[in-house]
Parts: sequence; structure tokens; C-alpha cells
Amino acid sequence: MNQDATERISVETVREAAEVLRCIGHPVRLRIVELLETAGELNVSAIREHVGLEQAVASQHLGLMRDKGILASRREGTNVFYRIQDEKVTQVIECLRACDVNRV
Repeated sequence: MNQDATERISVETVREAAEVLRCIGHPVRLRIVELLETAGELNVSAIREHVGLEQAVASQHLGLMRDKGILASRREGTNVFYRIQDEKVTQVIECLRACDVNRV
């Protein structure tokens, strides 16, 4: 397919995509997104336990992704639950799975 036949991505879309990719480009954040993609919604303690992080480190990563609109959070008593807000992020995880040469 030649370049004339393809639709160009807008500059704003490229900027937004780059911001999201920069944010989830950290290995820990990718693991968190993958975990939430399969689990749906989890509280900070469960996320921390699955990924093997200290509470403060987990909260930093989660807060950054929430601020970028990748994750959404809700409070229930003393627990904060996170879920994927931007469903396009799950497509990134699906692409990674498809490209995983070590996967059987």
C-alpha cells in the first residue's frame, strides 16, 4: 500500500499516543496494565502483591497512569480500586502478546 492510499494520523493523535506509550512504556506499568486487563478491577494491595512492589512505589505508578487517563480509580472505605479507563491500552497488551516469541 502506498503512502497516498493510507490515511495520515493527525499530529494531535500522534502526540496523545506518544504520551500514553511513554507512560505505559515502563515494565512495571506494563505489568500493572496487563494484570488489570485480565482481572478487571483490583485494589492497590492486590496490585502491589501481584507485581511485587512496595506500597509507595505501586501508588506512584498507579497515580501516574490515573493522571494520564489510562486508569480510573474509586475509593471504597480505605481501599482504592483501579481499572483500565482507556480501553485502547488493552490493544497494546494484545499486540505485545501477539509479538511474544517466547509464548507457546
